Amino acid sequence: MIRRSVRTIAAAIALALGAVGLSACESDGNYSGKTTLVLMNSQWMDALRGDKLWAVMEKYEKVNPKVVLEKSEVPSKDIQTKLPTELGAKLGPDVMMLQEPLFWVVRDALLPLDEATAEANNLNATNDGAQVEGRQLGVSWQRAAYGLVFNRKLLNEAGVEPPETVDELITAAHEVQSETGAIGFTSRHQMNEFDNWYKDFMNWTAGYGGQWATQGQLTIDSPHNIAAVEAFKKLYDADVIPYGDDFPTQRNRFKSGDVGFSIDNSGGTLNMATGSKVSSDVGASRLPFPSPGSHQQIYLALNKNMDGEKQRAALDFVQWLLTDDAQQALRSASGPDLLATDVPLDPKFAKKNPWAQNFYEAAADSSGTVIEGYELETAQIMRPVMDAVERVLTKNADPRKELEKAQEEATGLVG
Repeated sequence: MIRRSVRTIAAAIALALGAVGLSACESDGNYSGKTTLVLMNSQWMDALRGDKLWAVMEKYEKVNPKVVLEKSEVPSKDIQTKLPTELGAKLGPDVMMLQEPLFWVVRDALLPLDEATAEANNLNATNDGAQVEGRQLGVSWQRAAYGLVFNRKLLNEAGVEPPETVDELITAAHEVQSETGAIGFTSRHQMNEFDNWYKDFMNWTAGYGGQWATQGQLTIDSPHNIAAVEAFKKLYDADVIPYGDDFPTQRNRFKSGDVGFSIDNSGGTLNMATGSKVSSDVGASRLPFPSPGSHQQIYLALNKNMDGEKQRAALDFVQWLLTDDAQQALRSASGPDLLATDVPLDPKFAKKNPWAQNFYEAAADSSGTVIEGYELETAQIMRPVMDAVERVLTKNADPRKELEKAQEEATGLVG
């Protein structure tokens, strides 16, 4: 069984990595000479936030001048394949910002942070998902929730309000199209964007009260999940989506003022709202579903293969990052995303971007994009699921029957 094989491989990697002793977290900066910490994050390359985020990290060098921080810029798509290999060979960066699915893949190579978080009594629930078998293997870097994003100017021209249900969304999208000539709604809808599409689609299943697994058992063909697929199919059939366009193209169309509605996360919305034609017109509201949607979670984690001196420096860095001053500085650079502590939105940013408050609030009760009990196998499970959804969309296949097939196929894959 693939599930057993994956876990066997993970266990073998854990043995290969070995047990590296956890040193005490010393915050007095008494290290021998200069210690260099390499921080890997695809966001350093972000044109909007990269430099601002790194400037926050550099503040630590003033707090602890015996530590030098080195930036490691790796594109997100490359991290998925590069990092597990490096960590398995006892290499890799010292500090890593990891999307939640990748965090689970490499968790056996991570250094527990319990000593660094022991005095942090202000951590919020965004850190809970990084607790593995009683150990804190990561702390929240950013949580990006989803919302219904819209162009206020187009809605005003069409005479519609932000919808609260899928039926209302379809009606409003039609009105935008007929009254303004703009695209009604944008969404990922193709398997060639599988990795991001399944994460986006998690909003629909969560929004309709569905789960892909319950108490360790797959529940792909549950009534709630079927209802979610039926709702998405209804929107797809409404002829308001630009069929065939990839999502970067759709986002660019939104930025150009040619889209009425979209479902996107806070990072994508920041991209569309910054320095674009629609900067002052972007609005956001809760998702048009009965229940809260999902989020994309990034954790900060440490490589357990560091020597003792690096470990002490890295743990001290984490301890500093969770202080009020550091979190406030990180808030100013992070925009609308929820952080490890409940530091409120920057007032200047919130005033300039009134849509941000919606995402900040939505992140509190949203769900993640890994399947509980099948964290390592989430992508494996979601491939037959999204294949089934695509058949429903493009071939008018029956949602119930397709999810039943996906249930059978996924069960065969993971046991």
